[in-house]
Amino acid sequence: RVDMARMIDTIALGRARHPGGKMSLDALCSRYGIDRSHRTKHGALLDAELLAQLYIELTGGKQIGLELAAEVTAQEQSDRQDQRLHIIDRPFRTPRVYAPTDSELERHRGFVATIKDAIWNGRDTTTPS
Repeated sequence: RVDMARMIDTIALGRARHPGGKMSLDALCSRYGIDRSHRTKHGALLDAELLAQLYIELTGGKQIGLELAAEVTAQEQSDRQDQRLHIIDRPFRTPRVYAPTDSELERHRGFVATIKDAIWNGRDTTTPS
């Protein structure tokens, strides 16, 4: 089950910053100057990397404004921080430790064995390739 409290909707972020604009990954990457020249076809890992860069841009993480930091008043910085916190307002959760137990690994091997003609059958699924 996916915990919706930990989800961030980048489409909603994009619409809030650019109402009426195109919200595709390609369009938003173009808008923010994110290089996607190495993206020759769709791939989940590459899209996730682009989306991470886009998220940083949408939340003002790289450069909040075009002025130098010394020219920004404390009130302006506070207002901008409040805007970002409003977008990401949820309780902090301690990250899960991702090392599987021996029991989990055994259950995984049993599950993989039930899949007919899986491309990874015959490979050791406990270590990355």
